[in-house]
Amino acid sequence: MNELIEKYFENTLSAEEKVTWEENLKNDPEFKKEVEFQLEIKNAVLLAERQKIKNEIKQFELENFKPVFQLRKYFPYAAIFVAFISLLFYFSNQNQSTQSLYAKYHDPYPNTEISNTRNAYQKNSTIEQAFMAYDLNDFKKANDQFDKILESSNEEYILFYKAICLMELNQHDQALKLFETTNWTANYLEKARWYQSLCYLKTNELKKAENTLEVLSNKQSFKKTEAEELLSELKKIKK
Repeated sequence: MNELIEKYFENTLSAEEKVTWEENLKNDPEFKKEVEFQLEIKNAVLLAERQKIKNEIKQFELENFKPVFQLRKYFPYAAIFVAFISLLFYFSNQNQSTQSLYAKYHDPYPNTEISNTRNAYQKNSTIEQAFMAYDLNDFKKANDQFDKILESSNEEYILFYKAICLMELNQHDQALKLFETTNWTANYLEKARWYQSLCYLKTNELKKAENTLEVLSNKQSFKKTEAEELLSELKKIKK
């Protein structure tokens, strides 16, 4: 079982192994639970590595920062100038910090719909092409294929993965429209809210991001731990 999961993450499954993978996901609860556990481990490792890099960069900047000029004590309009520069620095720094948080916590949601759409794969090549492109990180092609599917179907999972594609294409305003207007069921509600909060972070709508993260933090939900951490870091930036 572990060997099959390892090959999946390395994208080295054979055609026969892919069939076995899909059957296990659909029929074996323990297998599916192990896949989800491995996904959480993978995401945790990525977050840890990103935090390590972020800390190293911050330390480097602290060690190498040197002021390039000083204002004379009584230089005309010095107070106004300093206030203006401070405001620019504050907003610039806040924006950089929120973008760093986005990069730290954002990863596209993995394709977990393979087994659920197996019959559709056999009947509808557009769905197959969409998820193949998604798995290969070709989000432009995947998004185009999802658009074609949505011409005749408004399946929830198609809307969700299309929204993720839009985020990867840096079209966060369009992704937000889907996250905000879709009537999500329990299967996707919390996942959609997590990515919605990241979109708010990217578009600098910090209050909306906080509100959404608070909802996720106050119950045993998808990404509860990450939501609590992100909410805490976001509040520090706003102080």
